[in-house]
Order: sequence, then structure tokens, then C-alpha cells
Amino acid sequence: MFERKKRWIRSRSWIPILILILTKTALGASGYQDSPQRLLNSGKQAFSNGNYASAENILRRAVREGKALNFSDSETALALADLGNLLLTQGQYQESEAFLEQSVALIRASTTADRRQLPIVMGNLGKLYQKTGRFKQSQEILNEALKLSAAVLREFPIYIADLHNNLGVLHLETGDTKQAERSFKKALALIEVGRNDDDPRLGPILANMAVVYGAQQNWSLAERTLQRSLRITEGSVGPEHPDICAILDNLGIVYLKQHDLIQSEAMLRRALSIRRRVFGADNTDSAATAVGLAGVLAAQGKYDESGVLFAEALRTQEEILGRGVPEVASTMEQFATVLRRTNKDELAGEMEDRARSIRLQQTYTVPIKSFRAR
Repeated sequence: MFERKKRWIRSRSWIPILILILTKTALGASGYQDSPQRLLNSGKQAFSNGNYASAENILRRAVREGKALNFSDSETALALADLGNLLLTQGQYQESEAFLEQSVALIRASTTADRRQLPIVMGNLGKLYQKTGRFKQSQEILNEALKLSAAVLREFPIYIADLHNNLGVLHLETGDTKQAERSFKKALALIEVGRNDDDPRLGPILANMAVVYGAQQNWSLAERTLQRSLRITEGSVGPEHPDICAILDNLGIVYLKQHDLIQSEAMLRRALSIRRRVFGADNTDSAATAVGLAGVLAAQGKYDESGVLFAEALRTQEEILGRGVPEVASTMEQFATVLRRTNKDELAGEMEDRARSIRLQQTYTVPIKSFRAR
């Protein structure tokens, strides 16, 4: 199975744009004010272009000033949902959850909000629960969203496709590859019927389907599927957009599995360049890509650059994820191998000891959530 699950199941964030279409459809004849529309359109455009800092500023303003700008309930829910999804894209899960849950609560309570928004926002909330390890909660809300979508989103099958895609990702996380494949095929069928083969919404689903092929160790089919996903996504957002990074990461893994180190290095270098430009070096996704690239460089005997990347990535992971998580232990173990190849045995030993300590702590520590009231 592919490594680094947290990144290779990430999907492109196209839902906020479509929520806006729904909102405009619902409010077109209700005295819709230009100021909210311009503000939300600006946020949507910046988000779509990968200008995340600008999008965040605009959407935070929309949330903060919505009342003063006479936002309707649907517009307020949209601003909350788009900001929550933007933060989700950047891995800011705690704040993202707060905004997404506010959006869901507002739509549920409102008598005027567009009900079609509800399953869409719930789908993004389910994605967040999955990313934070709350799999049961994720499945419950995604199934509820699918049930709602059958009633309110029949005219918009692309939304239903996204929900199936999110469920497929959840099944991958829980190890049910067969069910994941079924979910992704349902999603693809909803988009491909009567549409162009280059529909941009196919990109993330194809990338996720490639993960299934990787789990089956069908590397050639995984490669072809990822190349198609990359071509579609590049054609939609351009060659430097952060949405292509997860695809590049996966291609790097596929080429590594096929022993093509040159191609693997090229894919991972490109992904790392984009991630660092958009998110900075002190970002967990940037660090994870750096670890992958460092491993490929080490396999080619490029130990100096590999060691630098491992050291930078380890520092970022410890600062953001903490010192006692398995991802940090894995980086330490790989880094130790490179240190031994460069005759830095003492430092390598320290890394190995620290990694072993983390592994043992994970083995013998019982999580609080495992206790049950008696």
C-alpha cells in the first residue's frame, strides 16, 4: 500500500465554488445585495487560484462583517463553510471544525437558508472528522449527507459524487479497499455520464482511485491513473497550483515502487517547490514531501542533501506534531540510516534510541479514549 496516507487521499477543494452557485440560484430573486456577492466571489476566486492567504483574509472579513453587510443566512453559511474548508485544506483542523459546525447549525436552524447547502457542508465536515481520526463520526455524517442529498441535490450530481468520494477516502483509512473502490466508482460514474473526459472534478477522484490500485500493487495502472489525474488538474488550475501536489507525491511513490528514482525525484522536487512556495517550509505537508524526497535521494547516494532535508523536516514535525508521534519516529529512523552512511554513528544512535522510545511509548500507552465507564 502507498505510504504517507494523510496526503495521498487529499482531494481538490472545488466544493466552495459550487456552493456559491447554489446560493446565487436560491437568492437570485430576493433582493440580493452586490456587496456580499462581490466579497464571496473574491474569496472564491482567490481560493480557486491557490492564493490561500488572500482568500483567508477575504473570507474572514466576510464572516466578521456579514451582519453589517446585510448577509442573508445562506450567504453567512457560505462564508463560514468556505472559510472552514480553506482552513481544512491548510491543515488547521480545530478552527476549521468550528466554522464548518457553525455553518451546519445555521442552515439547520434557519427558515430561509438554502437547504441544498446542508449536505455539502456536512460532507466537508465528514472529511475533517476523517482527517482527525474520528472515523465513526465521519461515516455517520457522510451517510446522513448522502441521504439528504438524494432529496435536495438531484439536479447537482457532482455534489453527490463528492460525498461518495469522501466515503471512499474514509474506507481507505479504515482498510476497506473493496468498499473504497466501489465508492470511487460511484463518484466517477456520476461525473462521467454525459460529461467531457477532462472534467476537472474527475481529478481528485482519479487520484484516490489510484490509491486503490496501489493497495493492489498494480503500479502501472496506478501510474496511468495518476498521470490522467495530473493532466486534468493541471489543465484546470495550472502547473503551479497546490492542488497538484498530492498527485505529484503519489507519482513519486509509484515511480519509487517501479525503481525509477530519477522520475520519483523529479515529481517530489516539484511538489516540494510548490508546497514551500504556498505554505512555507514550516508546514507538515511540506515536511512530509521533504521526507519522501530525502529517502529517494538517499537511495541514489546523495547523502548530503538527503541529510539536510531530513533534519529540516524533523524539526518541523517535532514543532508542529510533537515529539512523540509515529511520523516523527519514522523520520528519525530514516535519518539515522543516512547518518550512518556518512559516518555519524553517534548521532545516528541517538536518533535510533529516540525513535525506539517513541515506538515503545505507543505500544505500552493506553489511550484515554479506550477506557469505558463501568
